[in-house]
Amino acid sequence: MWVLHDWGDKDCIRLLKNCKEAVPPNIGKVLIVESVIREKKKAMIVEDRDEKLEHVRLMLDMVMMAHTSTGKERTLKEWDFVLNEAGFERYEVRDIDDVQCVIIAYR
Repeated sequence: MWVLHDWGDKDCIRLLKNCKEAVPPNIGKVLIVESVIREKKKAMIVEDRDEKLEHVRLMLDMVMMAHTSTGKERTLKEWDFVLNEAGFERYEVRDIDDVQCVIIAYR
């Protein structure tokens, strides 16, 4: 948990490629527990709890900028990029009503 946000895209992709190679083909999964920053939309309606969680996610992104040279919290588009570059063609993001989400990347 909370490992990939410590790394920039290049290193994150390398780590995910290694994870992909370590799981069996066709049935293997890589579970990622990380934040997924929402991309704001003008007419987005969010519940108060969701908004508070989003504020925490954004604060964590600022912490990553202060403590690492390349680490960051990622948006869904950014997760899509690193997962696809690592060779995961299929994945799903599950909201667990927390700051983090569970990303399931299928081999």
